[in-house]
Amino acid sequence: MRGRISRLLGRTVPRSIVGWFVVCWSAFLLASVVVGMLLISLYEQSTTEQLRRASAAVAHGCDAIAARYQFFVTGVTHAPADLRDADFARGLTGVVQIALRDLYGVEGGIWQKDEGSLAYAFPTYEGTGQKTDLPEAERASIREAADAAALDGAPFNRRREGRAQTLLLHACPLPGPIPGLSGWTMARVPTTGGQAYIQAVAGLGLLLLVVLGSAAWLGRLLLGWSQRLRRLESALASSSEELPKLDHTGQRDLDRIVEAVNRAGTRLAESRRTSEAMARQVAEAKRLATLGRVVAGVAHEIRNPIAAMRLKAENAVAAGPDVARKDNALKVIVEQIGRLETLLRNLLSSVQRAPLVSAPVKDVVAFLAERVELFREQAALLGGELEARGDLVEGHFDPTRIAQAIDNLILNALQNTPPGGRVILCAETTGDRVLLVVADTGSGVPEELRNHLFEPFVTGRSEGTGLGPAVVREIAEAHGGTARAVHRDDGTTFVLELPWRPS
Repeated sequence: MRGRISRLLGRTVPRSIVGWFVVCWSAFLLASVVVGMLLISLYEQSTTEQLRRASAAVAHGCDAIAARYQFFVTGVTHAPADLRDADFARGLTGVVQIALRDLYGVEGGIWQKDEGSLAYAFPTYEGTGQKTDLPEAERASIREAADAAALDGAPFNRRREGRAQTLLLHACPLPGPIPGLSGWTMARVPTTGGQAYIQAVAGLGLLLLVVLGSAAWLGRLLLGWSQRLRRLESALASSSEELPKLDHTGQRDLDRIVEAVNRAGTRLAESRRTSEAMARQVAEAKRLATLGRVVAGVAHEIRNPIAAMRLKAENAVAAGPDVARKDNALKVIVEQIGRLETLLRNLLSSVQRAPLVSAPVKDVVAFLAERVELFREQAALLGGELEARGDLVEGHFDPTRIAQAIDNLILNALQNTPPGGRVILCAETTGDRVLLVVADTGSGVPEELRNHLFEPFVTGRSEGTGLGPAVVREIAEAHGGTARAVHRDDGTTFVLELPWRPS
């Protein structure tokens, strides 16, 4: 279960600092959106509450007008002859003013269906002076509501939504001596520009500034981190062998990592120097041990040629005037001297480290073709084919030493390939290595010799010295490379693997 959770977290949790910053800012943006929605919701709730209060106020105002009017007409049994009489109009206006004096933002009046407006008042008007004129923009709406209330004998409500405000209109019948009379009240509730709206807009504006500011700040922070990380990455990528000494970035957290990397680089360099010194010591000990085996092998290898030369020399002395016998003895002696010379040359190559003279080789396949031409006649005498193939490959090594190694491999391949066989040389690059390959179709290396093939004096032929593969390995290691053999069913492939550097 724990492993499943870990795998799930591994898929969802960001794996980079930039990813963490993006997740954090996304969470902050989500929180800001939620807060913005809450502000809008609060504003809508505030507007709804204002409308509810205004609706209650206009209804209460109209009831207050009806109550005051009933008190005003107490004892009056018939309607005045002139409803436009100044004294009568002042009385009705006083009724409206007293009824609405405590209702903030509510205006109202008394309406007669034939005569129109008989009284109007807006006691809580905040403008200069007292407002006494009926609002002409709402006259039609007031007439409709007042006539409907008078005709039905019941209150009438009207609500009109506008872009900047909502108009609430309430009318109620006024029973009494005057027929067709009704009172009306009206209030305007701003939907924009009010205190709640201003607060909501201010909150949303502040929230937008915070979101934009945080985005800019996080973007700058991300850019700085990305640039610092790229510089560190470039510094680390520029070193192929050891950790470079990194410069401080100015960011405290990154600088702690930089210091840790620098300390690790110092320890790694010390460890590398120590390991190289130990490797040299081990190589030298190995060389001395090999030298002991070489000395024993040399004693054995030299004994046979010397014995053969002594025997032939004695035969030549005993031959007297027999010239043919003397020539045959001298020929055998010369051959044995050549054998000793080859033995000593390979022996010196295996125990002496000659300084390398590396140089760029533009075409390694052409270099191999030159070695093939040297052994072309010998291959023909043995009844085999010798060929170099491959595409253009560049290399960088000591041509003289590598030529010696390739010659040993070619000679070894020809000696182990029966008539009609083939020896193929090729070159290729793989990664940071160049491979020099010599493949034959011979009988292969005996099973008991494969693990010791590159050791001195290990050979499956009675006339061989066993120093050729040892010389090849020595030359490869001197270049920082390796030598190996691939045993196939139809022969053996020797691979000389060297470091590759582009020209």
